[in-house]
Amino acid sequence: MKQSGLTMSILLRLTMAGAVVGVLTFHGYGAELAGAEAAESADVYMSLSVVGGFPEAQGMNLAGQEVSRSNAHRSLGAGFKVGVFPEATSRVLGIELEYFGTTGRLSAANRNSAEGAAGLTVLNSMVNVMVRQPSGSVRPYGGVGVGYSGGILHGADFPGRSNRAFDSTSNFAYQFMGGVQWEVRGQTFLFAEYKHLMTTFHWKAVSFDYRANYVLGGVGLSF
Repeated sequence: MKQSGLTMSILLRLTMAGAVVGVLTFHGYGAELAGAEAAESADVYMSLSVVGGFPEAQGMNLAGQEVSRSNAHRSLGAGFKVGVFPEATSRVLGIELEYFGTTGRLSAANRNSAEGAAGLTVLNSMVNVMVRQPSGSVRPYGGVGVGYSGGILHGADFPGRSNRAFDSTSNFAYQFMGGVQWEVRGQTFLFAEYKHLMTTFHWKAVSFDYRANYVLGGVGLSF
């Protein structure tokens, strides 16, 4: 009887030990699986920024004549980005969707001394191909992008134009950029960026090649 009780006690202890080992093994496997899934996932992020623009209106045509002088004043605006760096590219090469815009002033005078001025808002929708350093708390990056830019004249007072309200146009645009991200806490990062954008705008009695240097600063979240 004592031997039977001893045998049952040993079996019970072995069963409990096996259960503990099984739970620990399953937990370890689950942790490894979660780590593997995380390693196979992509880096996804979104960000908001304040944008400062330093534009130029090159080759401006006003009322059918080239201008003797033009001045595209500094502009201010905001931007939004969402991007992904897939595991397939080792998180080095990625795609970014971007929307940003600025508002400023434009003034000019043609050879007959006819002067004009207007508010100028430029809205840009771009798709960017990005390259970056994939790890570290400080990550430099660069890229090129293509898309569309919309130019909106408001309060326009130019010779040959009767519309002084709003007038919009759009055209193909391209840009190149470079910047750096700083991880500040968990999934939060700060970033600073420089970009140069090029497009051409045509309205009634007003046209020019738009070139702008932009400086961006903002905050983002990684997922």
